[in-house]
Amino acid sequence: MALDAVVEDILATSKGKVEEMNAETEQEVARVLNEARERAAEIKSEKEGEADSAVEALERRVISSAHLQVKREELNVRKDLLEETRMKLIEAVSNLPEKENEDLIKEIVKPYNLKEMKVKSNKKDQTFVTSLAPKYDGNVDTVGGVVIESEDGSMSYDHTYETLASEAFSKSMKDVSKILFG
Repeated sequence: MALDAVVEDILATSKGKVEEMNAETEQEVARVLNEARERAAEIKSEKEGEADSAVEALERRVISSAHLQVKREELNVRKDLLEETRMKLIEAVSNLPEKENEDLIKEIVKPYNLKEMKVKSNKKDQTFVTSLAPKYDGNVDTVGGVVIESEDGSMSYDHTYETLASEAFSKSMKDVSKILFG
């Protein structure tokens, strides 16, 4: 019987070691699972943070792009309104009463010695300009005003109403924009 007791003792010892190994294995499995869950939570948190950052960056870009598009459209509307205003000015000066038109042309040519200069105007103003400038040099396609040139052609002064309006708008674009758009 002694052999049976030794076998039972070995079996009992083996069962104890198996149970101890199973307990250690279960603890190791639990530890590895906990570490895996913690690492998974960290990765999830990192990825959520990256996704949130990416979403925020995308929102900023979309909003910025939308603001830029609105600004572009607003500037185009302003440009169109300013151009419309310039065209209305040219139309208004092209329809000036004869006396006002002649007074305006006199003011334009006042600084020049017309005896030494060639002068051009539109056909409508030819008779009047000829009375001011002995060296009338023909017609130009303009709604009004004059072009004054030196005799040798080295200097030319474009005082047509279209050019004067464009220069005035270029010089005062900021002021005109403030008046129109606040």
